[in-house]
Amino acid sequence: MLSTNNATISLGKPVTAPALIPVEHKSTPACINSPFMVDGECCRVTALSFGAPHGVMFVDDVDLVDVVALGSALGTHALFPKGASIVFVQMLDMENLKARLWQRDKGEAAFTPEAACAAGVAAMMCQKILLGKAIVSMRGNSFHVKWDRCGGVMLTGPADLLQA
Repeated sequence: MLSTNNATISLGKPVTAPALIPVEHKSTPACINSPFMVDGECCRVTALSFGAPHGVMFVDDVDLVDVVALGSALGTHALFPKGASIVFVQMLDMENLKARLWQRDKGEAAFTPEAACAAGVAAMMCQKILLGKAIVSMRGNSFHVKWDRCGGVMLTGPADLLQA
């Protein structure tokens, strides 16, 4: 649930072209739920950018993910030549998701506007959410992500986090 002191910001259009993220991906025009081997395990990653590269990985339970180890392995993997922040996402239902973030060069972090938007947009791109809106929970805060698939992405959440 959003608090009464909310703000809405625009993050612009998500960048999905591999050369512009950048992500080393040549199979399809975009890196959507694509398999990559990381430390002997197959990880499916959706890559996008809102000014900084992000990889999104869907998991069964974000609370069981070793965010530091797996985030570091993915975020520094050769698939991201300049590194990337990694967002782990658990689908709660067809509109709500829970996410945790490994932030490039910083380690596990509570939230960034880009990570919340990457989580919501990746869920839409992978057709896990069929409407143009998602509610993303990160460390106890709720953020509403809206995207009409043509224009920019709008993020609504606690004003003190979005105005920082």
